[in-house]
Amino acid sequence: MKTRNQAGDGQVAATRLLARWISGTGAAAISPGAFEWARHVMLDWLAVGIAGASEPLVRMLAEEYGGSADLPCTLLASGGARARPHDAALINGAAGHALDFDDVSSNMIGHPSAPVVPAALASAQIGNACGRQLLRALVVGHEVEARIGEMLGPSHYLHGFHATGTVGTFGAAAACASLRRLSEDQTAHALGLAATQAAGLKSMFGTMAKPLHAGKAAMNGLMATQLALRGFSANDCGIECPQGFALTMAPERHPFVAPIDTAAGFAIESTLFKYHAACYLTHSTIEAIRQLRQQHAVGLDALEGMTITVAGNQRGVCDIEDPKTGLGVKFSIKHLAALALDGADTADLGLYADATALDARYIEARQRIALVITATGDGNAAQVSMRTRQGQSFTQTANVAIPATDLCAQWTRLLAKARSIAEPVIGPERFGRLVEAIVALDRAPTLQPLLDAIR
Repeated sequence: MKTRNQAGDGQVAATRLLARWISGTGAAAISPGAFEWARHVMLDWLAVGIAGASEPLVRMLAEEYGGSADLPCTLLASGGARARPHDAALINGAAGHALDFDDVSSNMIGHPSAPVVPAALASAQIGNACGRQLLRALVVGHEVEARIGEMLGPSHYLHGFHATGTVGTFGAAAACASLRRLSEDQTAHALGLAATQAAGLKSMFGTMAKPLHAGKAAMNGLMATQLALRGFSANDCGIECPQGFALTMAPERHPFVAPIDTAAGFAIESTLFKYHAACYLTHSTIEAIRQLRQQHAVGLDALEGMTITVAGNQRGVCDIEDPKTGLGVKFSIKHLAALALDGADTADLGLYADATALDARYIEARQRIALVITATGDGNAAQVSMRTRQGQSFTQTANVAIPATDLCAQWTRLLAKARSIAEPVIGPERFGRLVEAIVALDRAPTLQPLLDAIR
Protein backbone atom coordinates (compact mmCIF):
# COMPACT_ATOMS: atom_id res chain seq x y z
CA MET A 1 0.00 0.00 0.00
CA LYS A 2 1.30 3.42 -0.94
CA THR A 3 1.65 5.96 1.79
CA ARG A 4 1.00 9.63 1.17
CA ASN A 5 4.75 10.12 0.78
CA GLN A 6 5.23 7.29 -1.73
CA ALA A 7 4.30 7.05 -5.37
CA GLY A 8 4.78 4.83 -8.36
CA ASP A 9 8.09 2.94 -8.16
CA GLY A 10 8.60 3.83 -4.50
CA GLN A 11 9.97 7.29 -5.15
CA VAL A 12 9.43 9.83 -2.41
CA ALA A 13 6.35 11.91 -3.24
CA ALA A 14 8.27 14.98 -4.32
CA THR A 15 5.18 16.84 -5.46
CA ARG A 16 3.48 16.68 -2.08
CA LEU A 17 6.64 17.49 -0.13
CA LEU A 18 7.37 20.49 -2.32
CA ALA A 19 3.77 21.66 -2.04
CA ARG A 20 3.94 21.46 1.75
CA TRP A 21 7.19 23.42 1.81
CA ILE A 22 5.98 26.10 -0.61
CA SER A 23 2.71 26.68 1.21
CA GLY A 24 4.41 26.74 4.61
CA THR A 25 7.33 29.03 3.81
CA GLY A 26 6.67 32.57 4.93
CA ALA A 27 9.01 35.54 4.87
CA ALA A 28 10.30 34.70 8.36
CA ALA A 29 11.70 31.42 7.04
CA ILE A 30 13.87 33.19 4.46
CA SER A 31 17.34 34.26 5.59
CA PRO A 32 18.57 37.85 5.14
CA GLY A 33 21.25 36.52 2.82
CA ALA A 34 18.67 34.92 0.56
CA PHE A 35 16.70 38.17 0.41
CA GLU A 36 19.90 39.99 -0.59
CA TRP A 37 20.56 37.48 -3.37
CA ALA A 38 16.95 37.94 -4.55
CA ARG A 39 17.64 41.66 -4.98
CA HIS A 40 20.70 40.82 -7.08
CA VAL A 41 18.56 38.48 -9.17
CA MET A 42 15.97 41.22 -9.68
CA LEU A 43 18.55 43.76 -10.80
CA ASP A 44 20.18 41.42 -13.26
CA TRP A 45 17.00 39.98 -14.77
CA LEU A 46 15.28 43.34 -15.12
CA ALA A 47 18.34 44.85 -16.81
CA VAL A 48 18.66 41.96 -19.22
CA GLY A 49 14.91 41.98 -19.90
CA ILE A 50 14.85 45.72 -20.55
CA ALA A 51 17.78 45.36 -22.93
CA GLY A 52 16.09 42.43 -24.69
CA ALA A 53 12.66 44.04 -24.98
CA SER A 54 13.38 45.45 -28.44
CA GLU A 55 14.53 42.15 -29.92
CA PRO A 56 12.48 41.07 -32.96
CA LEU A 57 11.12 37.96 -31.25
CA VAL A 58 9.84 40.05 -28.33
CA ARG A 59 8.26 42.58 -30.66
CA MET A 60 6.45 39.76 -32.46
CA LEU A 61 5.08 38.41 -29.19
CA ALA A 62 4.05 41.88 -28.04
CA GLU A 63 2.27 42.56 -31.32
CA GLU A 64 0.45 39.25 -31.05
CA TYR A 65 -0.35 39.19 -27.33
CA GLY A 66 0.13 42.72 -25.96
CA GLY A 67 -2.86 44.89 -25.23
CA SER A 68 -4.23 48.22 -24.17
CA ALA A 69 -3.10 50.47 -21.33
CA ASP A 70 -6.01 49.42 -19.10
CA LEU A 71 -4.76 45.82 -18.74
CA PRO A 72 -3.22 44.86 -15.38
CA CYS A 73 0.41 43.95 -16.08
CA THR A 74 3.42 46.01 -17.17
CA LEU A 75 5.54 45.07 -20.19
CA LEU A 76 9.25 45.81 -19.93
CA ALA A 77 10.56 48.94 -21.67
CA SER A 78 7.37 49.24 -23.72
CA GLY A 79 6.52 52.88 -23.13
CA GLY A 80 3.57 51.98 -20.94
CA ALA A 81 2.07 49.06 -22.89
CA ARG A 82 0.40 46.43 -20.76
CA ALA A 83 -1.03 42.94 -21.11
CA ARG A 84 -3.09 40.28 -19.43
CA PRO A 85 -1.15 38.43 -16.71
CA HIS A 86 -0.43 35.29 -18.72
CA ASP A 87 0.57 37.29 -21.78
CA ALA A 88 2.80 39.61 -19.74
CA ALA A 89 4.58 36.58 -18.27
CA LEU A 90 5.09 35.20 -21.78
CA ILE A 91 6.36 38.44 -23.33
CA ASN A 92 8.53 39.53 -20.41
CA GLY A 93 9.82 35.99 -19.97
CA ALA A 94 10.98 35.86 -23.58
CA ALA A 95 12.52 39.34 -23.24
CA GLY A 96 14.53 38.26 -20.22
CA HIS A 97 16.08 35.35 -22.13
CA ALA A 98 16.26 36.88 -25.61
CA LEU A 99 19.88 37.98 -25.23
CA ASP A 100 21.01 34.84 -23.38
CA PHE A 101 22.59 37.19 -20.86
CA ASP A 102 20.52 36.08 -17.82
CA ASP A 103 21.65 34.11 -14.79
CA VAL A 104 22.17 30.34 -14.55
CA SER A 105 21.98 27.55 -11.98
CA SER A 106 24.24 24.51 -11.83
CA ASN A 107 21.64 22.65 -9.73
CA MET A 108 18.90 23.23 -12.27
CA ILE A 109 21.23 23.09 -15.32
CA GLY A 110 19.37 26.06 -16.75
CA HIS A 111 18.38 29.68 -16.31
CA PRO A 112 16.43 29.99 -13.03
CA SER A 113 15.24 33.58 -13.09
CA ALA A 114 14.06 33.69 -16.71
CA PRO A 115 10.80 31.84 -15.93
CA VAL A 116 10.43 32.73 -12.25
CA VAL A 117 10.74 36.53 -12.21
CA PRO A 118 8.27 37.37 -15.01
CA ALA A 119 5.69 34.94 -13.65
CA ALA A 120 6.10 36.30 -10.12
CA LEU A 121 6.02 39.90 -11.35
CA ALA A 122 2.70 39.34 -13.12
CA SER A 123 1.25 37.43 -10.17
CA ALA A 124 2.40 40.11 -7.74
CA GLN A 125 0.64 42.80 -9.76
CA ILE A 126 -2.72 41.05 -9.83
CA GLY A 127 -2.37 40.09 -6.17
CA ASN A 128 -1.23 43.55 -5.01
CA ALA A 129 1.84 42.06 -3.35
CA CYS A 130 4.45 44.08 -1.51
CA GLY A 131 8.15 44.03 -2.37
CA ARG A 132 9.11 41.57 0.35
CA GLN A 133 6.49 39.08 -0.85
CA LEU A 134 7.88 39.32 -4.36
CA LEU A 135 11.43 38.68 -3.16
CA ARG A 136 10.26 35.72 -1.07
CA ALA A 137 8.58 34.27 -4.16
CA LEU A 138 11.86 34.45 -6.08
CA VAL A 139 13.64 32.53 -3.33
CA VAL A 140 10.90 29.89 -3.31
CA GLY A 141 10.89 29.54 -7.10
CA HIS A 142 14.66 29.13 -7.29
CA GLU A 143 14.58 26.52 -4.52
CA VAL A 144 11.97 24.39 -6.25
CA GLU A 145 13.85 24.54 -9.55
CA ALA A 146 17.04 23.43 -7.84
CA ARG A 147 15.37 20.55 -6.01
CA ILE A 148 13.69 19.23 -9.14
CA GLY A 149 16.82 19.81 -11.19
CA GLU A 150 18.88 17.77 -8.74
CA MET A 151 16.26 14.99 -8.89
CA LEU A 152 16.43 14.87 -12.69
CA GLY A 153 20.23 14.99 -12.79
CA PRO A 154 22.22 15.62 -15.97
CA SER A 155 20.34 12.99 -17.99
CA HIS A 156 17.32 15.26 -18.51
CA TYR A 157 19.49 17.90 -20.19
CA LEU A 158 21.64 15.40 -22.07
CA HIS A 159 18.48 13.70 -23.36
CA GLY A 160 17.63 16.90 -25.20
CA PHE A 161 15.42 18.90 -22.85
CA HIS A 162 15.99 22.58 -22.07
CA ALA A 163 15.58 22.80 -18.30
CA THR A 164 14.73 26.51 -18.45
CA GLY A 165 11.52 25.56 -20.20
CA THR A 166 10.81 22.33 -18.33
CA VAL A 167 12.07 22.72 -14.76
CA GLY A 168 11.47 26.47 -15.03
CA THR A 169 7.72 25.84 -15.28
CA PHE A 170 7.77 24.41 -11.75
CA GLY A 171 9.80 27.35 -10.45
CA ALA A 172 7.31 29.79 -11.95
CA ALA A 173 4.38 27.89 -10.49
CA ALA A 174 6.03 27.71 -7.06
CA ALA A 175 6.78 31.45 -7.01
CA CYS A 176 3.19 32.29 -7.96
CA ALA A 177 1.76 29.81 -5.46
CA SER A 178 3.86 31.47 -2.76
CA LEU A 179 2.58 34.91 -3.74
CA ARG A 180 -1.06 33.90 -3.89
CA ARG A 181 -0.81 31.85 -0.66
CA LEU A 182 -2.18 28.63 -2.09
CA SER A 183 -2.86 25.80 0.33
CA GLU A 184 -0.80 22.63 0.28
CA ASP A 185 -3.45 20.80 -1.74
CA GLN A 186 -3.85 23.67 -4.20
CA THR A 187 -0.09 23.91 -4.61
CA ALA A 188 0.20 20.17 -5.29
CA HIS A 189 -2.37 20.54 -8.08
CA ALA A 190 -0.51 23.60 -9.41
CA LEU A 191 2.69 21.54 -9.57
CA GLY A 192 0.77 18.78 -11.35
CA LEU A 193 -0.52 21.29 -13.88
CA ALA A 194 3.04 22.57 -14.30
CA ALA A 195 4.25 19.01 -14.89
CA THR A 196 1.87 18.40 -17.76
CA GLN A 197 2.77 21.68 -19.49
CA ALA A 198 6.55 21.65 -19.05
CA ALA A 199 8.39 21.62 -22.38
CA GLY A 200 11.48 22.88 -24.20
CA LEU A 201 13.96 21.27 -26.60
CA LYS A 202 17.70 21.91 -26.85
CA SER A 203 17.40 21.48 -30.61
CA MET A 204 15.95 25.01 -30.61
CA PHE A 205 19.16 26.62 -29.33
CA GLY A 206 20.36 29.39 -31.60
CA THR A 207 16.80 30.25 -32.68
CA MET A 208 13.97 32.45 -31.39
CA ALA A 209 12.35 29.36 -29.88
CA LYS A 210 14.91 29.20 -27.05
CA PRO A 211 13.74 32.47 -25.42
CA LEU A 212 10.17 31.32 -26.07
CA HIS A 213 10.87 28.42 -23.70
CA ALA A 214 11.40 30.87 -20.84
CA GLY A 215 8.30 32.86 -21.72
CA LYS A 216 6.13 29.77 -21.98
CA ALA A 217 7.49 28.41 -18.70
CA ALA A 218 6.57 31.69 -16.98
CA MET A 219 3.17 31.75 -18.64
CA ASN A 220 2.39 28.10 -17.91
CA GLY A 221 3.57 28.32 -14.30
CA LEU A 222 1.33 31.31 -13.70
CA MET A 223 -1.57 29.57 -15.45
CA ALA A 224 -1.07 26.47 -13.30
CA THR A 225 -1.35 28.53 -10.12
CA GLN A 226 -4.32 30.57 -11.28
CA LEU A 227 -6.23 27.44 -12.28
CA ALA A 228 -5.35 25.62 -9.06
CA LEU A 229 -6.62 28.61 -7.11
CA ARG A 230 -9.98 28.06 -8.79
CA GLY A 231 -10.03 24.37 -7.89
CA PHE A 232 -8.76 23.03 -11.21
CA SER A 233 -7.39 19.54 -10.52
CA ALA A 234 -4.34 17.63 -11.68
CA ASN A 235 -2.40 14.58 -10.55
CA ASP A 236 -0.98 15.71 -7.20
CA CYS A 237 1.96 13.30 -7.67
CA GLY A 238 2.64 14.66 -11.14
CA ILE A 239 6.40 14.98 -10.72
CA GLU A 240 7.23 11.46 -9.55
CA CYS A 241 4.23 9.25 -10.43
CA PRO A 242 4.31 6.51 -13.12
CA GLN A 243 4.27 8.26 -16.51
CA GLY A 244 4.84 11.50 -14.64
CA PHE A 245 7.34 14.25 -15.33
CA ALA A 246 10.51 12.71 -13.86
CA LEU A 247 10.02 9.16 -15.09
CA THR A 248 9.27 10.22 -18.67
CA MET A 249 11.85 12.99 -19.02
CA ALA A 250 14.92 11.88 -17.06
CA PRO A 251 16.36 8.49 -18.09
CA GLU A 252 18.78 8.40 -15.13
CA ARG A 253 17.07 10.45 -12.45
CA HIS A 254 18.14 10.64 -8.81
CA PRO A 255 15.97 10.12 -5.72
CA PHE A 256 14.30 13.25 -4.43
CA VAL A 257 16.12 14.45 -1.30
CA ALA A 258 13.83 14.81 1.69
CA PRO A 259 13.27 16.59 3.96
CA ILE A 260 13.70 20.00 2.35
CA ASP A 261 16.37 21.57 4.54
CA THR A 262 17.62 25.10 3.88
CA ALA A 263 19.69 25.48 7.04
CA ALA A 264 22.89 25.49 4.98
CA GLY A 265 21.53 28.11 2.60
CA PHE A 266 19.02 28.57 -0.18
CA ALA A 267 19.50 27.64 -3.82
CA ILE A 268 19.24 31.28 -4.89
CA GLU A 269 22.53 31.88 -3.04
CA SER A 270 24.27 29.72 -5.66
CA THR A 271 23.04 31.73 -8.64
CA LEU A 272 25.68 32.34 -11.28
CA PHE A 273 25.53 35.61 -13.19
CA LYS A 274 26.69 36.08 -16.76
CA TYR A 275 29.20 38.71 -17.77
CA HIS A 276 29.48 37.59 -21.39
CA ALA A 277 26.38 37.79 -23.61
CA ALA A 278 26.67 34.21 -24.86
CA CYS A 279 25.77 30.68 -23.73
CA TYR A 280 27.07 30.18 -20.20
CA LEU A 281 28.86 26.97 -21.15
CA THR A 282 31.24 29.08 -23.25
CA HIS A 283 32.20 31.41 -20.40
CA SER A 284 34.99 29.30 -18.93
CA THR A 285 36.59 29.08 -22.38
CA ILE A 286 36.28 32.86 -22.85
CA GLU A 287 37.80 33.51 -19.42
CA ALA A 288 40.69 31.10 -20.04
CA ILE A 289 41.49 32.84 -23.33
CA ARG A 290 41.29 36.27 -21.75
CA GLN A 291 43.80 35.13 -19.14
CA LEU A 292 46.10 33.84 -21.90
CA ARG A 293 45.93 37.22 -23.66
CA GLN A 294 46.69 39.08 -20.45
CA GLN A 295 49.51 36.85 -19.22
CA HIS A 296 51.30 36.23 -22.51
CA ALA A 297 50.40 39.28 -24.65
CA VAL A 298 49.05 37.14 -27.49
CA GLY A 299 46.20 37.86 -29.89
CA LEU A 300 44.38 36.36 -32.82
CA ASP A 301 47.14 37.24 -35.29
CA ALA A 302 49.53 35.01 -33.34
CA LEU A 303 47.28 31.94 -33.55
CA GLU A 304 48.75 28.86 -35.17
CA GLY A 305 46.39 26.42 -33.48
CA MET A 306 44.20 25.99 -30.41
CA THR A 307 42.57 23.07 -28.64
CA ILE A 308 39.61 23.64 -26.34
CA THR A 309 38.79 20.76 -24.00
CA VAL A 310 35.37 20.72 -22.35
CA ALA A 311 32.93 18.19 -20.91
CA GLY A 312 30.26 16.28 -22.80
CA ASN A 313 27.38 18.47 -21.64
CA GLN A 314 28.48 21.07 -24.19
CA ARG A 315 27.81 18.82 -27.17
CA GLY A 316 24.71 19.93 -29.01
CA VAL A 317 24.52 23.15 -26.99
CA CYS A 318 27.35 25.55 -27.79
CA ASP A 319 29.21 23.68 -30.53
CA ILE A 320 27.59 25.21 -33.62
CA GLU A 321 30.29 24.78 -36.25
CA ASP A 322 29.26 27.40 -38.78
CA PRO A 323 26.99 30.10 -37.29
CA LYS A 324 25.24 32.28 -39.85
CA THR A 325 23.65 34.79 -37.47
CA GLY A 326 24.57 36.81 -34.42
CA LEU A 327 22.29 34.57 -32.38
CA GLY A 328 24.18 31.53 -33.63
CA VAL A 329 27.49 33.05 -32.53
CA LYS A 330 26.25 32.90 -28.92
CA PHE A 331 26.27 29.10 -29.24
CA SER A 332 29.49 28.67 -31.23
CA ILE A 333 32.34 28.08 -28.82
CA LYS A 334 35.01 28.17 -31.55
CA HIS A 335 33.76 31.45 -33.01
CA LEU A 336 33.61 32.93 -29.50
CA ALA A 337 37.14 31.68 -28.83
CA ALA A 338 38.37 33.56 -31.89
CA LEU A 339 36.55 36.70 -30.77
CA ALA A 340 37.95 36.46 -27.25
CA LEU A 341 41.50 35.94 -28.54
CA ASP A 342 41.03 39.01 -30.73
CA GLY A 343 40.16 41.06 -27.66
CA ALA A 344 36.50 41.55 -28.62
CA ASP A 345 34.19 42.69 -25.83
CA THR A 346 32.00 39.61 -25.40
CA ALA A 347 29.73 41.55 -23.04
CA ASP A 348 28.87 43.98 -25.84
CA LEU A 349 25.39 43.19 -27.16
CA GLY A 350 26.29 44.78 -30.48
CA LEU A 351 28.98 42.17 -31.05
CA TYR A 352 26.38 39.48 -31.70
CA ALA A 353 25.39 40.64 -35.15
CA ASP A 354 25.14 38.68 -38.38
CA ALA A 355 28.20 40.55 -39.65
CA THR A 356 30.26 39.02 -36.83
CA ALA A 357 29.11 35.54 -37.79
CA LEU A 358 30.06 36.11 -41.44
CA ASP A 359 33.39 37.87 -40.81
CA ALA A 360 35.96 36.01 -42.92
CA ARG A 361 38.72 36.63 -40.40
CA TYR A 362 36.89 34.75 -37.66
CA ILE A 363 35.71 32.04 -40.02
CA GLU A 364 39.34 31.39 -41.00
CA ALA A 365 40.44 31.39 -37.34
CA ARG A 366 37.82 28.76 -36.49
CA GLN A 367 39.61 26.36 -38.83
CA ARG A 368 42.63 26.55 -36.53
CA ILE A 369 40.61 25.70 -33.40
CA ALA A 370 39.82 22.14 -32.37
CA LEU A 371 37.08 21.31 -29.88
CA VAL A 372 37.67 18.20 -27.77
CA ILE A 373 34.73 16.95 -25.77
CA THR A 374 35.49 14.51 -22.95
CA ALA A 375 33.15 12.13 -21.16
CA THR A 376 34.52 13.06 -17.74
CA GLY A 377 35.51 16.18 -15.87
CA ASP A 378 33.77 19.22 -14.50
CA GLY A 379 30.97 20.19 -16.86
CA ASN A 380 31.61 23.88 -16.26
CA ALA A 381 35.40 23.94 -16.66
CA ALA A 382 37.45 24.50 -19.80
CA GLN A 383 41.09 23.97 -20.75
CA VAL A 384 42.58 25.98 -23.59
CA SER A 385 45.89 25.04 -25.20
CA MET A 386 47.30 27.49 -27.75
CA ARG A 387 50.20 27.28 -30.18
CA THR A 388 51.57 30.50 -31.65
CA ARG A 389 53.13 31.11 -35.05
CA GLN A 390 56.40 31.73 -33.20
CA GLY A 391 56.36 28.18 -31.80
CA GLN A 392 55.23 29.03 -28.26
CA SER A 393 52.71 26.88 -26.38
CA PHE A 394 50.41 28.07 -23.60
CA THR A 395 47.74 26.31 -21.55
CA GLN A 396 45.12 27.88 -19.32
CA THR A 397 42.13 26.52 -17.44
CA ALA A 398 39.11 28.33 -16.01
CA ASN A 399 35.87 27.53 -14.22
CA VAL A 400 33.30 30.30 -13.82
CA ALA A 401 30.74 28.15 -11.99
CA ILE A 402 31.69 29.28 -8.49
CA PRO A 403 29.10 31.41 -6.65
CA ALA A 404 30.25 34.74 -5.30
CA THR A 405 31.07 35.17 -1.62
CA ASP A 406 31.65 38.93 -1.70
CA LEU A 407 28.12 40.26 -2.24
CA CYS A 408 29.20 43.89 -2.27
CA ALA A 409 31.60 43.18 -5.12
CA GLN A 410 28.95 41.17 -6.94
CA TRP A 411 26.41 44.01 -6.61
CA THR A 412 28.97 46.47 -7.98
CA ARG A 413 29.67 44.23 -10.95
CA LEU A 414 25.97 43.60 -11.62
CA LEU A 415 25.23 47.30 -11.34
CA ALA A 416 27.88 48.06 -13.95
CA LYS A 417 26.45 45.40 -16.25
CA ALA A 418 22.90 46.69 -15.72
CA ARG A 419 23.92 50.28 -16.40
CA SER A 420 25.67 49.33 -19.62
CA ILE A 421 22.68 47.49 -21.11
CA ALA A 422 19.55 49.00 -19.50
CA GLU A 423 20.40 52.67 -19.07
CA PRO A 424 20.66 53.27 -22.84
CA VAL A 425 17.09 51.96 -23.15
CA ILE A 426 15.29 53.71 -20.29
CA GLY A 427 17.63 56.64 -19.68
CA PRO A 428 19.77 57.55 -16.65
CA GLU A 429 16.94 59.10 -14.60
CA ARG A 430 14.68 56.07 -14.81
CA PHE A 431 17.63 53.71 -14.39
CA GLY A 432 18.47 55.48 -11.13
CA ARG A 433 14.90 55.06 -9.97
CA LEU A 434 15.00 51.39 -10.93
CA VAL A 435 18.07 50.77 -8.79
CA GLU A 436 16.56 52.71 -5.87
CA ALA A 437 13.36 50.65 -6.10
CA ILE A 438 15.28 47.35 -6.05
CA VAL A 439 17.44 48.41 -3.10
CA ALA A 440 14.29 49.30 -1.12
CA LEU A 441 12.19 46.40 -2.39
CA ASP A 442 12.03 44.42 0.84
CA ARG A 443 10.60 47.52 2.59
CA ALA A 444 8.28 48.65 -0.21
CA PRO A 445 4.54 48.42 0.58
CA THR A 446 3.75 48.37 -3.15
CA LEU A 447 5.55 47.60 -6.39
CA GLN A 448 4.57 50.86 -8.03
CA PRO A 449 8.00 52.59 -7.88
CA LEU A 450 9.54 49.54 -9.52
CA LEU A 451 6.81 49.28 -12.16
CA ASP A 452 7.09 52.97 -13.01
CA ALA A 453 10.81 52.56 -13.65
CA ILE A 454 10.62 49.49 -15.91
CA ARG A 455 7.62 50.32 -18.10
